[in-house]
Amino acid sequence: NNIAKTMTRTSMQTNKTMYSFHQITTTMLLIVTRVVAAQAQEETTSRAARENSKPFYLRDIQITDTLTLPFSPVTVFVMLLSAVMISGIFSAPKSSATASHILLDGKDAQDKLEKMKKDIKGDYTKFQNLAKTFSKCPSGMAEGGRLGVFTPGMMVPAFDKAIFSKENNIGEVIGPIQTSFGWHLIWIEERKLVE
Repeated sequence: NNIAKTMTRTSMQTNKTMYSFHQITTTMLLIVTRVVAAQAQEETTSRAARENSKPFYLRDIQITDTLTLPFSPVTVFVMLLSAVMISGIFSAPKSSATASHILLDGKDAQDKLEKMKKDIKGDYTKFQNLAKTFSKCPSGMAEGGRLGVFTPGMMVPAFDKAIFSKENNIGEVIGPIQTSFGWHLIWIEERKLVE
């Protein structure tokens, strides 16, 4: 009987100890869960606060409440700019030309230019002097008609066609050619044609 009482008492004490251990474990687990949840909430809140404190152009792009792209508008702009610059590096070279012209307007402009063309006879110095004396274009007076280097599309179509046509030779007078500005004599100094 004493043994039974001792065993019962020991068993009760063990049960109480286990019940207490279970209570302590459950309570600790509950506390840990609440701490972790609070930290996660705080981290989410602080991340959102950090994100909202940035200027809009530095924030991640938010599509919907649940969908956010992991880059900012500035990042998108830099990527697009880089793509444009890289494509420019790898683009094909363009044709270019250096030319001079004499521009006249009025009813008798074409006839005057025809006479000038006969006087020039392949002499670029004569061409420049006539441009300085008679050309209505500001480039004529200061530069002897020199227009500098340009690529297709920079001049009016008729002018472009005359300069970038393979049929017209470098170092010869071309024209008279009519454009919306008037009548032109053209001298091609240099030309690089890229096909």
